[in-house]
Amino acid sequence: MAEKVWEFVKAKGSGAVSSVYGHITSMTDTTGTLAKQKLLQTLISSGVVQSEHIRHALQMGIGYFLENQFERTSEYIQREKFPAAGNNGTPPHSLPDFDIEAYGLDIFNSLMIIYGIDSQTLKFHICNGEFKEIANPSNSGSLLYLTSDSTFLIKTVRDYDAKFIEQKFLKEYYSYVKNTPATFISKLFGCFGYIPYLSKEKSITVDSFTLRFAIFSNFIPTNIEIHEKYDLKGSSYKRDASSTEKLKPSATFKDNDFREIHPEGLKLPKSVYHHLKEVLTRDVEFLEKLNIMDYSLLLTVHNMDNQIKPTRVGSLESFLGTARDTFLIGMTQQIDQNDKKTKHEKPKLVLKFRKPIETLGLGYKEISTFDTENAKEFGGIPAINEKGERLLLFFGIIDILQTFDTCKVIQRQYQTVENHQVVDDRSIVEADFYADRFKKFVFERVFHPAEDELSTHPISMNVFSRSTYL
Repeated sequence: MAEKVWEFVKAKGSGAVSSVYGHITSMTDTTGTLAKQKLLQTLISSGVVQSEHIRHALQMGIGYFLENQFERTSEYIQREKFPAAGNNGTPPHSLPDFDIEAYGLDIFNSLMIIYGIDSQTLKFHICNGEFKEIANPSNSGSLLYLTSDSTFLIKTVRDYDAKFIEQKFLKEYYSYVKNTPATFISKLFGCFGYIPYLSKEKSITVDSFTLRFAIFSNFIPTNIEIHEKYDLKGSSYKRDASSTEKLKPSATFKDNDFREIHPEGLKLPKSVYHHLKEVLTRDVEFLEKLNIMDYSLLLTVHNMDNQIKPTRVGSLESFLGTARDTFLIGMTQQIDQNDKKTKHEKPKLVLKFRKPIETLGLGYKEISTFDTENAKEFGGIPAINEKGERLLLFFGIIDILQTFDTCKVIQRQYQTVENHQVVDDRSIVEADFYADRFKKFVFERVFHPAEDELSTHPISMNVFSRSTYL
């Protein structure tokens, strides 16, 4: 029977063969990723691999590749051994021997030029101080680190995500960023692999256990208090923060929470709204073209008029902790840690990324009627809520590597059978449907254009019912 099926597929041509092979590979990669997460949990809980060794080895390896300017090569993967005694320019260390792989260095170096950062500056932020471990690998099977100055996140990526980056995403992403510098898609700075030397007695070879990591910039400001945080997808089914999350002082709310906390959404100056719609629409169309879905708009809010953070006690819907949830934790972790640092403490090398208002290509004179002093210092996008309180918004699109692959197709089919009435309200949908729903939610429910620019004077509490702003 299997032979007949295979002969039928071959008869349909190479395109069908490639399609079937891709589907099988996708399912195999997913199974392998789950197995690797379980293996990492087991190795760390049993003491065979120590998480602090991974952290220090990764820091050392990334620093090595950023420090040494290698000759340009067409090879996507570059690999270096790090024996404890040192070798070929690698420093001696007290860790167990390991290898580090660097992926796509040429393209990432070109990306850094576009970002306005050189390799030495990135190395300083990566290697200065110790990584802060956010995710517990013995529980989640994943790793997430925050640099000591909270400017970058280093997170594990699944093997099939790493393959997607290599085969398609990185070149498309580079071309997009090069031609579209105004983007809110999270900035990707590099991909690296950590390979420990494991005992043969464990029946695990060196090449069978590679942990791959991606470096993202953290777009949440560290020099201003954040009062609200939202992870927004545009879906509604089970899109409530868990009961545990809601009790946290810096809770990350979700779509249904936003609908309840801000029933009328947030109003932006007309010029800002239309520029923002243009930029985000372009970003979403890029992700849709690559068949990417399940991304989020991570929205953070600084309230200039009310320092009390919102709370919401809703249904007890909650999610099993996942690597993706820990990424959100990492993106907001520095908010709780800022107070522990002295306000005068500054890094020697300061990053000069575009602020949100600068990404839109707007000058401060073009938005003359909001808090110019705060805007110039922090670069947030001005808004007001339903109470007329003045806000500064900071946001970006995160989780940009999930494609609507075979496993997602199967998952959607299962959800349709499970409960067909809510299938289109779930997060797992086709990329084009996801993009349309996302844009509609963001520009019709989250953000609204004001009738006039925002006022610098105290705003009336019933401002949303008025045709103009005082």
